[in-house]
Amino acid sequence: MKKTIFLVKGERTLFLLNALLRAGITLERIEQGEGEIRLWVDFADASRLEHILTEHDFTYETQGYRGVKPFLSRLIRRPFLIVATVLTLVAIFFFESFVYGYSVEGNQYVNTESVVAILRENQVDGFTYKGSIDLKEIRREIVALDGVSFASVKIIGNRLRVEVKEELPRETPDLLSYDPICSLYHAVVTKVVAESGTPRVASGDTVEVGDLLIEPYYAFTEGGTEAPARGEVWGRVTYQKEVILPAFTAETVLTGEIFRTRTVLLFGREIGKREDPPFDAYDLIERTIFRGIGVTVIERTYRRRAAETVYHDFDGEASALIEEARRELLMSVPFYARERGGARVTQKKVDNVLHIVIYYTTE
Repeated sequence: MKKTIFLVKGERTLFLLNALLRAGITLERIEQGEGEIRLWVDFADASRLEHILTEHDFTYETQGYRGVKPFLSRLIRRPFLIVATVLTLVAIFFFESFVYGYSVEGNQYVNTESVVAILRENQVDGFTYKGSIDLKEIRREIVALDGVSFASVKIIGNRLRVEVKEELPRETPDLLSYDPICSLYHAVVTKVVAESGTPRVASGDTVEVGDLLIEPYYAFTEGGTEAPARGEVWGRVTYQKEVILPAFTAETVLTGEIFRTRTVLLFGREIGKREDPPFDAYDLIERTIFRGIGVTVIERTYRRRAAETVYHDFDGEASALIEEARRELLMSVPFYARERGGARVTQKKVDNVLHIVIYYTTE
């Protein structure tokens, strides 16, 4: 895409970058100099950028363009590049018609080698012409394997992807266990149902983690005997989560400055030297913009971050914090727990710090 380069004079660079961010103008590259800044912007956004510069009395000049036409002009002056470009286009067209790899996913119990053997029998090994691959036949043979309930077979780019869905494992009969049943929580017992064994707690008792609930033993007048410990013990368990919000925090925030680079990999090996961003703290976004015939082009976008003191509004932020903490707390509660009374919230301010505690009682 065609790019316009602006050289802007002045010291108000941060003000300018914030103005561009508010206007939704994306910069491909930024170079900071002494008393000036260079901005690379899409040709479609050049007029909007000029309007902002003129509106805020910035001194600027356009230094040139980077796009298809400059690239073609340089190409014409170098005949060997034309030959290389033509050969590359022919190679791309030729090799895009082939599959040169495969992957097998989703299987845990089904042997991967069994799936690979089917692929090899269907000549999916090394470079294979896409038109000669019978996806339906491969899928039919994979589904016929023991333990496979469904299979997806697709060609994605130059690779064949097989995704296996396995059958549910067959249930095995329960084995007799003479282990005791012990408490997993701090709780107040509400109900005891002992199918086998001897209960050691009653309703109203308070138990700690590890306390004996049902003993694998039957007691008689003349003695006793071992018996499997089976049953259910219910109790009230209270979960809690604490959130602390100080009056201010030191955080890194996005400034609007970005820096983009592109890296070419040939069969997984990086070609050339990678260009580092001109700032230390940043968010990195990577995306693959081309993949084929062993060539991969990766675009990296660095979004600059800068340290900033953020002042918090207790009244304005407390409700969102409570809701987020409540969701996290509920995620830690077992699915079989029964709600008893819902969530209860307490708030207290101590030394410019807001303390929020959420209590959630279940049975």
